[in-house]
Amino acid sequence: MPTPASEKQFGNSSEILISKTYLSRAVRPFIEEDLESLLVNCRENNAKVNVTGALLHHNDYFMQLLEGTSVEVEAVYARIAADPRHEVLSILFEDEISARFFPDWSMGYRAANMIPSKALNQVYESAKFDSKRFPINDFLMMFSDDK
Repeated sequence: MPTPASEKQFGNSSEILISKTYLSRAVRPFIEEDLESLLVNCRENNAKVNVTGALLHHNDYFMQLLEGTSVEVEAVYARIAADPRHEVLSILFEDEISARFFPDWSMGYRAANMIPSKALNQVYESAKFDSKRFPINDFLMMFSDDK
């Protein structure tokens, strides 16, 4: 379900768009049916609160980018943090944005086997060497249609 691509960028701070990317580890392995169910729920819940983003799953780890107003994103993130299926939740990147990266996706998804290993390794290596600067552009490229 497409969502509006822009919000007001002035006035109340809750109207400012933010992007938040986190990494978590699943408490137990997710099988294909678990992932499908998770995606259906994420897409429905995110669409209700006007949050968009993308999810990457690899070796029981999830990397997810959420975007929307700070109030919306923080509410979704709080729900994720309270989910007992996750552990080791780490925020990798958080910043104000002028426009959404994924305006038409209530939750885009890529499994690691859908991404060239070079791109995946580049994100891991960049994040490992400079923990203060998450390689957001490399993450975004994983969801590009021009692979």
